Amino acid sequence: MSETGEVIIERSFEDEISESYLTYSLSVIIGRAIPDVRDGLKPVQRRIIYAMHELGLTHKVGHKKSARIVGEVMGKYHPHGDAPIYDALVRMAQDFSMRYPLVDGQGNFGSIDRDPPAAMRYTEARLSKIAQELVKDIDKNTVRMIPNFDNSLEEPEVLPSAIPTLLMNGASGIAVGMATNIPPHNLRDLVDAIVAYIEDPEIDEEKLFKVLKGPDFPTGGIVQYSDQMKQLYLTGHGKFTVRAKVNIEESKSGPRIVITEIPYGVSKADIVTQIAKYAEDDDSIRNLRDESDRKGIRVVVELKKNAVPKLVLNRLFIRTNLQVTFGGHLLVVDEHKRPRLMNLKELIAAFVKHRFDVITKKTEYELEKATKRAHILEGLMAATRAISTVVDMIRNSRTVEEAKEALIEVLGVTETQATAILEMRLSRLTSLESDKLAAEYAQLNEDIRGYKELLESPNLVYKTIAEDLLRIKEEYGDDRRTQIVYDFEEISVEDLIEDEDIVVTLTRNGYIKATELKDYRRQSRGGKGLRGMKTSGNDYVKHVIVTSRLSKTLFITNEGRAYSVKNYELDVLSRDAKGKVIQNYLRIDSEERVKALIHFPREISSNAALAFFTKKGKAKRTALAEFANIRSSGVRAISLEEGDQVIETFIVEDESADATVLMATKRGRALRFPIEQVRIMGRAASGVIGMRLREGDEVVGAVLIKPGKPHILTITEKGFGKRTPVEEYTIHNRGGMGIRNLSNLDKAGSVVGVLNVDDSEEVLATTKSGKMIRFPVSQVRIVSRAAMGVKVMNLDEGDVITSIALAE
Repeated sequence: MSETGEVIIERSFEDEISESYLTYSLSVIIGRAIPDVRDGLKPVQRRIIYAMHELGLTHKVGHKKSARIVGEVMGKYHPHGDAPIYDALVRMAQDFSMRYPLVDGQGNFGSIDRDPPAAMRYTEARLSKIAQELVKDIDKNTVRMIPNFDNSLEEPEVLPSAIPTLLMNGASGIAVGMATNIPPHNLRDLVDAIVAYIEDPEIDEEKLFKVLKGPDFPTGGIVQYSDQMKQLYLTGHGKFTVRAKVNIEESKSGPRIVITEIPYGVSKADIVTQIAKYAEDDDSIRNLRDESDRKGIRVVVELKKNAVPKLVLNRLFIRTNLQVTFGGHLLVVDEHKRPRLMNLKELIAAFVKHRFDVITKKTEYELEKATKRAHILEGLMAATRAISTVVDMIRNSRTVEEAKEALIEVLGVTETQATAILEMRLSRLTSLESDKLAAEYAQLNEDIRGYKELLESPNLVYKTIAEDLLRIKEEYGDDRRTQIVYDFEEISVEDLIEDEDIVVTLTRNGYIKATELKDYRRQSRGGKGLRGMKTSGNDYVKHVIVTSRLSKTLFITNEGRAYSVKNYELDVLSRDAKGKVIQNYLRIDSEERVKALIHFPREISSNAALAFFTKKGKAKRTALAEFANIRSSGVRAISLEEGDQVIETFIVEDESADATVLMATKRGRALRFPIEQVRIMGRAASGVIGMRLREGDEVVGAVLIKPGKPHILTITEKGFGKRTPVEEYTIHNRGGMGIRNLSNLDKAGSVVGVLNVDDSEEVLATTKSGKMIRFPVSQVRIVSRAAMGVKVMNLDEGDVITSIALAE
């Protein structure tokens, strides 16, 4: 003890902090953030509803100022700040927060745009009709009353709650070390699930979940059924995806996306802001309007005429809150004041047990009240049968006590009955009143028998619970707002996009773009070409292929890795646009260089394979199916030895002895051999020797010889080209050094590539400066295998051809 008389207890600081924090934690969990499993309410919500009930604010009377209600709650039951009390009151009045609002508000109670409500001195409130089911029979000793914070009043520990508020409206809250997030549900479905449990307490959890169907949010939306969603109801923890409800409409100015419902807990204003921000990166959106009013939500996203609505919508789902994940956690405070994670069946069982206790206590109360009344009626009826004697006794008695004793002695009534007789009005002595007493007595006896039967039969109690719930379902139930789908409709972009031919170009520095093939007009041999792509510095167009928007493009890199992109995901840009960095589409390392682009068809045959040819003469085939679903991070396509790299890759479907491939080198050599000599290998294999090379030479191209294509087109870096009959390239075994393919390399320049062509085809040639020329194969002269060829493209000084491709 200190000198001032204070008691000082010495203890560990760690122990004191630990115990004090534990006390605080339990206070937050039980007294603030986590709802009670029985009535589904947090303490502040329960106190607001009870205070409004005590003020007589039913749905049939006028509204009262919110400030008055908040003051009542704060002064009598909830000694905390007025702001959190008002916030809780406001939330219970918001039809976008509560599936079934418990408060009927008048005035500005906020909006789905997160606009704040008006100050409490301006708004008014009263209990909603359904909220009165929460306090029904509270005056019949149905729940335990506990002292308030200063022991001056009593408040209910829990409300009788004839409605399953917890699952009906859901709950969310963050306590210390734990949190709850319970979705709301449709009342009709919920009652059906509870009644199913009452009828069969051993019902399987999955069957119970099927009856409930799933969440039903006040803001509607679409929920995707999943195993994780089912786990929420089976284990108490899980998650599911919620999407906005969206329609695609057509108008004269172009398609538009119309949003009519949004995910629960999401601000509409935030969604509009997110869409506007996304529109900065997507020029397919031309206008954005919020046309929402009292009738409901309507956000209109107007698109350009050439836009693909579902493609834009798919990106909006990813970039905005039009699609969110709801993480459910069914944490509640049980009847023993312990936080518990429950599953659906346990939550329903707890509610049914609570209702069983409430109905039992209510029946006991009514039985006691009826029994007391019947007892009094027995005395009154005895008095009416001997009315003359009773009157004489009362008249001859000097005091009330003397009269009471006389009645007890003569009539054989109890003191309670004698008191009631003395308090009876003279008008009750008429024969008509006597008949009323007898009728009331008979009714009471019938009621008493019913009460006793109910108390003696648990099945009757459960039947009463079910009947009460079915009444509530009939009176308050409504249609579902949230749609449950087993799988979101896959956005089939292929069904909406015109399968146009496009040119995919990729520069040395990794800039890629798609351009409509029709943008490249046909030119005669010797033309200087059109600018096909803006390049800067030392950048130039390195690869070009002709494909279609509904196909995929495979990217084979210098390191032997394969990547894939759906062509409709590539931005279609103008002919001279620079394009976008390839990393916008692929997770490719900045040091990795794309060496080949491949048109991947929409449908492939079972024997289709991807053939690889490397700079050092290696060849390999791998089943095309192994590249059908490539990760964004890419896969290993071929193992390369040090210093080697992929030069050409193409699809091979025919592996008969007649199918041959031609490999061509920079120094004018070529080797034709059967493709069957290159066996099918796995992606990680390095391949076999396709062509042996002389010192200083390297492979620059390889083509599959196709029936009906009689010529080999060879193009050099200085713009020379020629066509040579395929038969001039005799078939040899793989592994040889090949035969001469071109002469006079000093004038013509090194070979850039070779193509297998026919007269009806056209060729796209690309230069280092970014120019392109499109010319018919028929305008290229047919010459012998060893000839140099003719000019097919006049080049500016210092410019060279870098790649060629067929404009199929």
